[in-house]
Amino acid sequence: MLTRIICAASLLGCLALPGAVAQTDNGLQRLEAFTARLDSLRAQFVQSLFDAQGKAVQESRGTVVLQRPGRFRWEYRLPYEQLIVADGEKLWVYDTELQQVTVKELDNALGNAPIMLLSERRPLQEDFIIHNLQPRDGLQWVELEPRVKDTDFTRITLGMDEQGMKVMELRDSFGQATEVRFVNLEINVAPAAESFVFVPPAGVDIIGKP
Repeated sequence: MLTRIICAASLLGCLALPGAVAQTDNGLQRLEAFTARLDSLRAQFVQSLFDAQGKAVQESRGTVVLQRPGRFRWEYRLPYEQLIVADGEKLWVYDTELQQVTVKELDNALGNAPIMLLSERRPLQEDFIIHNLQPRDGLQWVELEPRVKDTDFTRITLGMDEQGMKVMELRDSFGQATEVRFVNLEINVAPAAESFVFVPPAGVDIIGKP
């Protein structure tokens, strides 16, 4: 269940920063302009999983709130409920059906996972080899190849419009793909502090050290 958030993410529907990248003409320039300006975001998301033959096998919907550095709240609402909260130090994963909470140190839990594209400020080139791709579907595209090879994914593809990031696609070593799109997204609106606070409900099983 933790893999879903790490491979989703991390971290994108119609991410828009008005005027941020109007003069850029390729995906890398647009990506750099967007990440340089991003402080926080909140949105709804649609996450789709495709098998190695490209057939859609699962769709999830929910909401996300993020604030740099190291804080996000990723909440699945359909077809099942699950809550993932990063408070800057720890990562909390609450499975409502199992009545179980898993807690880990944030750095150890995420490593260079895709959600770090949004939640951290370090240069992307430190963790990825970045390639510009050919435009398609009205978007400029870039491919991010992880420098560390023992990850759950082999590459990340990002689709950028004139305002910023619109699509994130992740491919794993089994050929499966995860696509994340965000809707009704708001950029750089200060989120409520309680968004990143998690208190385990009474009676749930806790795995890890709070």
